[in-house]
Amino acid sequence: MKEHSRRDFLRDLGVGTGFVVLVPTVVSCASRAAAPVAAAGAPPADLAAPPLTRPDDRDAVAFNWERGNAGAVPESYRDDINGPDGPNGHLGKHLPYVPAGEGVPDTPAGFVALMWGNPDLGHVRHPNSPRGTEGYEEGHWYDWIRVRKAVDGEAAEAESTYSDWPASGEGDSGRYAVLGGGDMSGDGGRNAIYLAALPGDVASGDMVRIHAHCRYHGEYVDFLEVP
Repeated sequence: MKEHSRRDFLRDLGVGTGFVVLVPTVVSCASRAAAPVAAAGAPPADLAAPPLTRPDDRDAVAFNWERGNAGAVPESYRDDINGPDGPNGHLGKHLPYVPAGEGVPDTPAGFVALMWGNPDLGHVRHPNSPRGTEGYEEGHWYDWIRVRKAVDGEAAEAESTYSDWPASGEGDSGRYAVLGGGDMSGDGGRNAIYLAALPGDVASGDMVRIHAHCRYHGEYVDFLEVP
């Protein structure tokens, strides 16, 4: 799909072509649930490997829309990402951001704190649900997050795993925290913070690539700056 198709998609849905996700990037998250996505499908070669660095003209919504339609998002979710609420309610909802301000707990050294669906950008906040939830019997959360320094060439990539929610499973490398403290499951799980491990070559101020997988709705990629 060519670049003009991305612009046409956003224009037709009422989103300006200059709509860019900027952050300080891996409940009812859909109008219907699909089976958990063990693998994100098989996008074509030019989309299968996420870019190593953040392009100057980065448009995270358009990129993930194109990649999602190419196979990174399950077929059962594509009507949603292509619908009128696709940019903010489904694609934007799956894009990461670093929470800031009152109620954000201290982030352990070697980790970055992530949430999904930045309300400051008009995106719907991403909910989470445990196994046994109606419509999401196998649970709904991000089960892996990969973080890589956004540089050309070779670089280490740290993967954090989350085999359960609202508490980590045995052997998981990822951790959780709660915005504002309290019950992790409150407000539909929207206050959940994912603590994802950083590679050893990443420091404060570095740009990193976040490549993450939602159990029901596939893979998403974005870039952010580590606080």
